[in-house]
Amino acid sequence: MPRCADFTCGRWRPERLAPKWAAGLRFNGQWYCSRECVEGAARVGLDSPAVPAASASSLPPLKLGVLLRHLGAITESALESALEAQRASGRRLGAELQHMGLVEGEVVLKALAAQGGVSYLPSFDVNRVMAGPSWLPAETVRALGLVPFEADESQKRLRVVCAPPVPRSATRALLKLTGWTAEPYLVHDEVWQDALSLYRPALPKTGPRAEVTTVKGAAAAAARVADNALVDRTVTMRAASCDQYTWVRVEGARQVSDLLIPAMEEPCQAARIAR
Repeated sequence: MPRCADFTCGRWRPERLAPKWAAGLRFNGQWYCSRECVEGAARVGLDSPAVPAASASSLPPLKLGVLLRHLGAITESALESALEAQRASGRRLGAELQHMGLVEGEVVLKALAAQGGVSYLPSFDVNRVMAGPSWLPAETVRALGLVPFEADESQKRLRVVCAPPVPRSATRALLKLTGWTAEPYLVHDEVWQDALSLYRPALPKTGPRAEVTTVKGAAAAAARVADNALVDRTVTMRAASCDQYTWVRVEGARQVSDLLIPAMEEPCQAARIAR
């Protein structure tokens, strides 16, 4: 008979005919004797969650000013003036250039898309969001900053709109926790906000609907994981670190939970400005 997977516990796994209360719990494919042992294992996993792989490119992106100069959108003197004004205003360079009337918003968006190596949409019908895929919870979509509007089921590719800069860590987290690859399209900040406001999650065709909870810290998240295990008896947990939060997905036969652990006190997806 194997022991509990918590090596500090040492309790033996009961025989097959043991009463239900002694049957134990399965967490990430291993047997644990109690809720407390599952909570401890979840805490260990969350104290150092696996970070999704970084971008394949090791080269830093070109600066926005360089790209705008390359596009012939601004002169060197205009760029220097904007940089000087930026130091006083605290605005992002793209916002400062637009504030000074030196460049149009679409040109900045195009340059930011080139900087991130993604496509951009100078105009976007936000109503497409309402007809698009809606299996992710609204709170998770907001935290990721990725609003789905189209899906390729055969390739498991999810087309999403986002505001600049491209939330790379969020796209990697989406792949790790759901198996779907995000194909981001940059849009203006106000368009992204409108798209987000129209997103509505639908009830899943099969299986439980994911419930989203924001928790304070790994200890609180581990306790929720253990609670899920107590209900479902068998659960899996995956976690991915993003810029401002850790996204934890707990899946069982009867319930799926998205736990969001903010890294900062402010909301996961802060209000954006043009860059």
